[in-house]
Amino acid sequence: MLLALTDVDYKFLYVDVGTDRCSSDARIFSATAFREALEINNLGLPEPEPLPDDDTFVSFFMIGDDAFALRSWMMKPFPDRNMTRQQHIFNYRLSRARHVVENAFGIMASR
Repeated sequence: MLLALTDVDYKFLYVDVGTDRCSSDARIFSATAFREALEINNLGLPEPEPLPDDDTFVSFFMIGDDAFALRSWMMKPFPDRNMTRQQHIFNYRLSRARHVVENAFGIMASR
């Protein structure tokens, strides 16, 4: 099983290879030293920055699927039940952002 973290420029930042095939991504991630470092804020992540053309500061975070636990540093989709229009839009945009990881694997496979 392979677990990977990429940035928006398709660069692999973290890779975990060789875990038991029966484990989910969330379970694999929960057993990593990387997750432990995130939990104790020991990775030296950048300070929050304002969004473009805005003065609202936003923290850096990762994007996961619904198997991951919601954390201050992990965004995940809303459950499919009884979603509002805004939640549907959020899930769509989050899904689009997750395509970066899929594209990173496609780029790597083509080389």
